[in-house]
Amino acid sequence: MNRIAQGLTLVLLGAAALTSTVATDLYLNWVKAGFGPFLIAAGVVMAVLGVLVIVAELRGERTAAAASGEEHPDHSAEGHGHDHSRAPRVAWLLLLPVVAVFVVAPPALGAYTVETTAGSSAPPPEQARSGRFDDGLAEAGPGEVVAMDIRQFVMRAWVDEERQLAGREVELTGFAVPDPEGEGWFLARLQMSCCAADAIVNKVHISNEPAPETDTWWTVRGTWVEPEGDIADVSQHEFEVLEMEEVSDPPSPYEQ
Repeated sequence: MNRIAQGLTLVLLGAAALTSTVATDLYLNWVKAGFGPFLIAAGVVMAVLGVLVIVAELRGERTAAAASGEEHPDHSAEGHGHDHSRAPRVAWLLLLPVVAVFVVAPPALGAYTVETTAGSSAPPPEQARSGRFDDGLAEAGPGEVVAMDIRQFVMRAWVDEERQLAGREVELTGFAVPDPEGEGWFLARLQMSCCAADAIVNKVHISNEPAPETDTWWTVRGTWVEPEGDIADVSQHEFEVLEMEEVSDPPSPYEQ
């Protein structure tokens, strides 16, 4: 690939980074919001570098043409220091993945990731194991519906030995994932520490309502189904739905 093509690739990559951060919030499909300023800075740097490469190459061609007395220099000629004939035309195909970002932006991870991820929900962190929760359950009054992240619900259901979650009405929001065993479905959400590559699954199992369409988003109200044995040995967390409503404008696909 010649220098102009290299510069154009940098410009397109920079434009893609700026389009997904400044013009839209598509970058939230792949990284946490805190990375936005860094992506903007990287986009600006790449775009500027790409323009400088293109400008420098065009100036070099004009200088070579003036020195040889040719209005349109022969790029296959030897001796002017810019032998572009060695760059195969197929190298321009390297631009296609960059252009594709503008046409087909990769979506956020969803049901497919949950279905292909082995095991149950992510293990709770140390603060949850030690009994320190940030889900607002303790502050809620009797009979009050408590809105939780699925991550927060899973923490409670997994390690709360006092079973304070029992009998409390909880509101969860997530996307629908079919149960491969055909016994109900999962309401799931992905938890991201840094980027989509490190996302882990949090989910609850629902069996008292028909499974909705895969990857559709729902807000459900219901209660935790208490396990009969030791909650530390539970492989999946059961949730009994009392009311559910489809979400037309889903929140950020990832929980923090």
